[in-house]
Amino acid sequence: MKSLAPTLEAMSEERAARLRGLVVRQLIDSTRAANEHFTLLHLFLLPPGAEQSRFRLYEVIEPVDVNAPIRQVVEDVREELATTGDPRLIAEADDHWQRVDPGLRGFYVGTGARFIAPNSDSTGTTIMRMADRTAVVVSLDAAHRPTLLQTSKPVVVDEEVYPAVRQIPATGEPPFVLIDMFAQLLHDPDDPAGPFRPFG
Repeated sequence: MKSLAPTLEAMSEERAARLRGLVVRQLIDSTRAANEHFTLLHLFLLPPGAEQSRFRLYEVIEPVDVNAPIRQVVEDVREELATTGDPRLIAEADDHWQRVDPGLRGFYVGTGARFIAPNSDSTGTTIMRMADRTAVVVSLDAAHRPTLLQTSKPVVVDEEVYPAVRQIPATGEPPFVLIDMFAQLLHDPDDPAGPFRPFG
């Protein structure tokens, strides 16, 4: 499975921020479909094919049993990701990607989760660890506008620059710790940056 990490590392800071911004825009648009369940997702970027000019971002939803004990969920996901090395190849995963990217050409962008926090005014929150280690947290209000948008590296969304946040509190919370664990399993072993390091 190819990772987007080396591409982002090779880009200038501005171009990388714009590419991250496209990913964040996709997360904002997708978060509008959040429900009360915890949805585990993996994002891929498909380069344009012959006679095409646009990249395409698509998600692969990996099913998790929200009623199972958290340890069981972690072990199930860990086993599936370690076995296939590619969430698109998990037997029970959403197969929409087969219509979009049957040749598995897409680059792995990152792993995240989407949910509606209980007793919250948010209509949806998405957290993600991108392949280049960028942490992203997006929460939407009742009008589906971002009330919270934090990233650990700069992003440009709709021509607005969002600077890096040095400390993102959510990265220390259990849902983000899980996402980091799953993302590490899918990290490109050929990436010279090496394995994930802890983030504050």
